[in-house]
Amino acid sequence: MSKSNVVKPLTGFRKYISIKVKHFIDGYGIILSKRFPSTYRMLQVFTFGTKNFSSDVLKYMKVSKDLAFNRPISDISYREIDLYMQTPKDLRKMIPFLLISSVPFAQYVTIPIAFWFPRQFLSSHYWSIEQRNRFAIQDHTKKLYYYRPVFRHLQKRLSMIKSESGKCLKAFSKLGSGTHPTVPEILELSPFFENEPYHLDSLSHTHLIGLCKIHGVNLLPGKKIRLKNHIYFIKELDNAWMRESNDDKNLEDYKKACFQRGLNPVNLSRDEMLQWLESWIRISQMTHEGNLSLLLHAPIFLAYNHPSNWRLIH
Repeated sequence: MSKSNVVKPLTGFRKYISIKVKHFIDGYGIILSKRFPSTYRMLQVFTFGTKNFSSDVLKYMKVSKDLAFNRPISDISYREIDLYMQTPKDLRKMIPFLLISSVPFAQYVTIPIAFWFPRQFLSSHYWSIEQRNRFAIQDHTKKLYYYRPVFRHLQKRLSMIKSESGKCLKAFSKLGSGTHPTVPEILELSPFFENEPYHLDSLSHTHLIGLCKIHGVNLLPGKKIRLKNHIYFIKELDNAWMRESNDDKNLEDYKKACFQRGLNPVNLSRDEMLQWLESWIRISQMTHEGNLSLLLHAPIFLAYNHPSNWRLIH
């Protein structure tokens, strides 16, 4: 039976918190409907967002229950895995706001503040479509500023390769000249990411920080573990993507998949996004625990010079 190292059922404190937050959200929706007039757009935003947030937490707990009852990871859909990856982040973001708002009369302060600063205080469930697109581009643009420093770290360690350094030099030269190495050329670099100089355990502290920034991973101690968990989740998403028909995915699925893997999808056609994602997945399918660092650097190899990324920072 197929199981995943990272997509696992909730246990202990995480399970307890998820259940409590779910009950709290349901009660919070009732509070909103009673204390704020329905004529305000603010109420509509929070009522709709709270309903969607509650629904996703419920789905998150259902996936956890299915995993606890040994449902194979191969039976879990792409969107379920994506939700299982995203919901803990949403919970961490929303819990402080929900706790403060539970204080009597605090809603009269917290809700207007959150309404005017949704990116800082609320999950995407409370954002408009325009806000979701704008915030996604803003977040991606910030990540792009770390592509060059990470590439420079790769170049600095090139001298540590004793044999067949020409393969790396060829790939790096293409990146430096404004193009990208082909997927076969990228896969040829795999041995250098299984050992020194590019194995995850061999990277410098600043190199790890750059990778964390590119992948949206927390910078607290334990960066290597979080990077591994993040890229394992992406690999599970890649596997699910391959299992499902492209007809089952909508345009938003394509856009989010590109953003998650390091490419700005704005103004790209569905076919262009699919072509790029297929290149990513070809690399993903050839990575394993020993060379995960290669997939962590795939945004550099596949998207460093991509026009859609380039136009955001130049």
